[in-house]
Amino acid sequence: MQPIDKPIRNQTASALIALVFCVLSMSLFEPLLFWVLLISLCATGIRLVMYFGWYQPMPSLRTINLLGLLCCLCLGWFSLQIGLLLTMVNLLILAGALKLIILNRPRDLFHLFCTCLFVIGMGFTFHQSVVMTLFYGLLTLSLLVALGRYFSPSQHLPWHIKRLAVMSVQALPIAILLFLILPKLPPLWKMPVSKSTETGLTDTVTPGDIANLTQSGELAFRATFTGALPPPAERYWRALTLEYFDGKQWSVSPLRKQVRKQYRLLNNEFKPRVSGSWWEYEVITEPTNKHWLFSIDVGIPDDLNSSQAIWQSSDYSLLSETPITSRRAYRVRSYPTTPMDQTLYSIDSRLNLQLPNNPAVNPQTQAWAEQIAADNVTQVERVQAVLDYFVDQGFRYTLTPPPMPDHPIDDFLFIHQEGFCAHYASAMSYVLRLLGIPARMVAGYHGGESLQPDVLSVYQYDAHAWVEAWLDGRGWVRFDPSGIVAPARLELGLQQAVEEESFLANNQMARLQQLPLFAELRNLYSLLDYQWSRWVLGFDAERQQNLLVLLLGKVTTQRIMFLMLGICLVIGLLLALYFIPHWQRKRPPANLRWFLQASQKAEQITGLERHNDGPEHFAERAAQRLSPQSASQFKAICQAFIALNYARDGEASAQSNAFITQCKTFIRQAKAL
Repeated sequence: MQPIDKPIRNQTASALIALVFCVLSMSLFEPLLFWVLLISLCATGIRLVMYFGWYQPMPSLRTINLLGLLCCLCLGWFSLQIGLLLTMVNLLILAGALKLIILNRPRDLFHLFCTCLFVIGMGFTFHQSVVMTLFYGLLTLSLLVALGRYFSPSQHLPWHIKRLAVMSVQALPIAILLFLILPKLPPLWKMPVSKSTETGLTDTVTPGDIANLTQSGELAFRATFTGALPPPAERYWRALTLEYFDGKQWSVSPLRKQVRKQYRLLNNEFKPRVSGSWWEYEVITEPTNKHWLFSIDVGIPDDLNSSQAIWQSSDYSLLSETPITSRRAYRVRSYPTTPMDQTLYSIDSRLNLQLPNNPAVNPQTQAWAEQIAADNVTQVERVQAVLDYFVDQGFRYTLTPPPMPDHPIDDFLFIHQEGFCAHYASAMSYVLRLLGIPARMVAGYHGGESLQPDVLSVYQYDAHAWVEAWLDGRGWVRFDPSGIVAPARLELGLQQAVEEESFLANNQMARLQQLPLFAELRNLYSLLDYQWSRWVLGFDAERQQNLLVLLLGKVTTQRIMFLMLGICLVIGLLLALYFIPHWQRKRPPANLRWFLQASQKAEQITGLERHNDGPEHFAERAAQRLSPQSASQFKAICQAFIALNYARDGEASAQSNAFITQCKTFIRQAKAL
């Protein structure tokens, strides 16, 4: 079928594609530069103005070329800040916007159609939730409706939607089969690293950073356990180890990064010797644009795919080989009773006895540490003296501590004596270093909400920090001073450990979700999103192999060949069922169907049979047994039916709806004489 011969600007297809492109651009609000998004909105407005005929002349090609050159120069300037990935995203949106402005030929329409499809695929780089998947699916269907509208402009829009819906339902089983059997190949190229804003923890932490992070109700990751969940007090999810302290903030030590780099060059990965009981679980982490992963100590990769994608550091943290730019699933086995004494003490002590270069920072803490060292001899006594101080002085656990900009440790320990977990962990780690005990701060998450009996959902407000100190003969030992001040933080979660009014105080949506109805809807959505992440996004090569083992028993080349042939046969039968014309029953035109129904109604009332009578002859026979009004209606129907069969296409289309209405009225009101 050929499209109608009129300018692209006046066709509904151009307006539909313009609207889809506009919605796509707005869905990429976060990775797009503001001025790029503004250009795409303006291009959509220009296209709609031309579609409605409010302004006819198109911008000249010289104007568009000049605008494109200026956009490329501006984008090149910003590319140094946003990275290669986001530069390519913005460039594609700019190209689509400029093409939308000069849309005037069928080739332009097809180019823009393909561009929108590519942008939809690119959107899954940033959004992979089940809601966004449905959203992008609807946009894809809208694009197909626009294309169908271009080739069949005489058909009404509901006809296109219905036809596309039927074809989508037909294609669904084929898509599912292909999803299950097509080999899960590794990517052909590496995704460029984005410099967009990271979510969650960062590798430089001040005491107030984690307190701010707890105001976010966004999901951090989910963990599915094989068996029972760990007790609440044992749910310490290590993310990164902070070993460098400058007197105010903690960060990953540059020396630790250098050691990791050397070990990678030598392919000398840290392999802890684990023992005792374990917890086995799968983690599905949200994108963070960082390398660190989450695990309970001591965690090791649990399968081949996870081992290949994870690098195990000598500080007992797990690192991804590539940044986490999309949802990532990996399997871990944790051994909580394994002693953490298997690293090189020479390196660890050098890193974790480091003190700030400026000795004038926190002088009161230094004097207090000297007093503790004089009163206590052993490491255990000194650690206990620090913990006892938090209890004896009546410290308070709060999300809204006062600012402590100049001497943060002194102000926290001796003036304000209130703070969040990072304040306690930072102060204790620094004091232990002053006492000659290697200590470091570990940042991660603690706790998690039970989504199912074996599933934990960990949110950003579960962010936590604790202390690890090296004790002779025991290695690294975990201490959580905030857990001593607020035991409810470990057993019941953050909301029970702080004042209720300060929990998620700045997040109105999260506060709304605390209502019973919204909490139930939130749990329902979380469960749906979890199942989507686990069974669809997490359907990797290993799970595909497990599925083949379940279907075939022993996986051999011959059995796989028979399976592929069988699936190809099923797909071929489905396609034959859908598209072989003589298998499908041809439906009569609507006018004929309604005329036959009206004739059957007349036969039913009068008791006459039509046989092979023509419409007018049967109307005369039936009029003798119908009421005057019904006889008049039936004669009008027969005359209109004859007129429709011999009318021109345009006239028939205009009179068809009126004829159908006449038939419906007669069927409903017909009476005998």
